[in-house]
Amino acid sequence: MRSKHHRSSVLLFHLLSFLLLVLFLRRSHAQPNTTGYGCPANRTGYPCQAYAFYRGSLATNYTDLASIGDLFGVSRLMIADPSNISTSALSAPLVADQPLLVPLTCSCNPTSNGTNISYANITYTIRAGDTFYRVSTGPFENLTSYQSVELVNPSLVPANLFIGVDVVFPIFCKCLNETQSRAGVKYTVSYVLQPGDNLSSVASRFGVQEQSIAGINGQDTKTTETLFVPVSKLPNLTQPIVTAPSPAAAPRHPRRRNEQGSSWGWRSGSEFLGLSLSWRSCSRSTE
Repeated sequence: MRSKHHRSSVLLFHLLSFLLLVLFLRRSHAQPNTTGYGCPANRTGYPCQAYAFYRGSLATNYTDLASIGDLFGVSRLMIADPSNISTSALSAPLVADQPLLVPLTCSCNPTSNGTNISYANITYTIRAGDTFYRVSTGPFENLTSYQSVELVNPSLVPANLFIGVDVVFPIFCKCLNETQSRAGVKYTVSYVLQPGDNLSSVASRFGVQEQSIAGINGQDTKTTETLFVPVSKLPNLTQPIVTAPSPAAAPRHPRRRNEQGSSWGWRSGSEFLGLSLSWRSCSRSTE
């Protein structure tokens, strides 16, 4: 009886251990990769053209295409073209949460700990009050993480950053494998999950199937985690209608005052000349 009870206890122990292991693996997969996304050093497909989905006018000082272009090291037109923004609106201020597609050059890069991670190398110059965390979550909108910034900048001390120092911010991205390329996929778009997002809503936004997103990222996702969305063509982003400011009305009589002044001066001069001639005539008569 005791032996049977012992075997039951052992079986129950192993069953619980197995369930805990499954739960651990599931939770580990669900956690965002804070230091970056691994890539084999010898895999074909790197470097590649990729895109980042960016929300305009959310971060302070990044409210137009020029400032965002400077942030990512690209021109305004390179953002406007894939973002469905007309050239007439290149200089227009962006509205809050305006959708943009920013081009990235994605590559597989070695790190100081011996691993390789996939990212676009973006150089940022530190300003007053900047930290790795603030820049990662502010201007770069969680398209990277401060842990990854620390990893790719091993010579910098995060708590002792000097104004003007250049820092590499690794923008998370991913290149396609051969199977995905043969299936007609052209690019991946790095998309940061927002509260309320799920695979279905993201798939609908980009016009793709949920399975294609899950195939690259897995089923479990968390807010602020970067999803890589495989697309055969870039989505047609809906942009706000921008009304060009009307030119200022020209003055009705721009030279009126000058003309009056010139007329007065001519008339006054003529009268003075006439008086002078009359005085001279009178003087000669008197003589």
